[in-house]
Amino acid sequence: MKLGLFFEWPNPGAGDWKRLFEEGIEQIQLAEELGFDFVFIAEHHFSNYGMSPAPLMQALAIAERTKTIRIGTAVLVLPVWQPLRVAEEIAVLDNLTGGRFFCGIGRGYQPHEFERYGVSMEDSRQRFRECLDVMLKAWSEDTSFTYDGEYVQMPHGTVVWPKPLQKPHPIKLVAGTSVDTLRLAAEMDISPLVSGFGGTQAVRDMTLGLLRERAAAGRPVDTWEIGAQTFCHVATSNEEARAAAKYPRWQQRAGRSLTRRDVVDGRVNAIPVDGEPDDEAFWEALYYGDPDRVRAKYLALAEAGATFASCWMMAGGMPQELLMRSIKLMGEEVVPALHEAKPPAGLGAEALAPSGTPSLEHAQARVPSE
Repeated sequence: MKLGLFFEWPNPGAGDWKRLFEEGIEQIQLAEELGFDFVFIAEHHFSNYGMSPAPLMQALAIAERTKTIRIGTAVLVLPVWQPLRVAEEIAVLDNLTGGRFFCGIGRGYQPHEFERYGVSMEDSRQRFRECLDVMLKAWSEDTSFTYDGEYVQMPHGTVVWPKPLQKPHPIKLVAGTSVDTLRLAAEMDISPLVSGFGGTQAVRDMTLGLLRERAAAGRPVDTWEIGAQTFCHVATSNEEARAAAKYPRWQQRAGRSLTRRDVVDGRVNAIPVDGEPDDEAFWEALYYGDPDRVRAKYLALAEAGATFASCWMMAGGMPQELLMRSIKLMGEEVVPALHEAKPPAGLGAEALAPSGTPSLEHAQARVPSE
């Protein structure tokens, strides 16, 4: 199982942005030293929920300050991008990083951000597909091409240079839990990134759903990649970790604030909402605790079929000293055991069995949209 850090650079107090970015890079440098496999960068706009409006620029800055760790987006929100421009920028980044970059893509889910780019939730799915179509053509066509979509029109023949270093392209991941997302992952032979917040059974159901789609696409079902997004913090005791649960609680409430458009002057209103988990249920959903608890939770995730996990540590304004200590404890006492963990054999056969497999709809019902 591979492990990596996830960054949105939340800034609850809308404070020192330069220091915020520097702290993130310090965390990534330490993670690289300790054997973490990758770092993910989200894309968010127009609020203190996350200071990651330029993920490709941030990826390049990280690459310049590290040596071996892989750097990915989780994700580029394709409906808000001009497809030719983003294809060019990704290709340049892929070459400049020597192929260490990998591109995660997604449709996005925040109306507060979409509206300020003139995009609606209703048209985001088609915009996503058209942007992806153009990106793939841009990287594969050596002669000029045109495109006539509902939202993307390219009447003038265009060829895009440079081409990415990685072949056929650097897209390795797509985020989401829908059947369409799992089908796209199977067809493109890339990894879905799903939520781990709904528990290991939901991740197992998503894995089985992916394997069914891989079979339908003619892909092998004895090998696969699927990742889970997790809130993660390693402390010296479970009691100490519980005290830090206020930080991901702020992050989750801030996300709900964006969804309901409750944002004033760029500041989210991170208040309790109806239906949110109580403190005990929230604790159970977190990958928080001493090294033993956190290790056991990730091993259970591997047993559910996950082959990598995104570790969201920098949440809700958590202080740098807590984050650096968490990364150190994770790298020294958790990551080595997880690098030995493998998903169970037999999931492919289970996925293709005629009955007895929980439906993907049940899994989606357990997974929060954010």
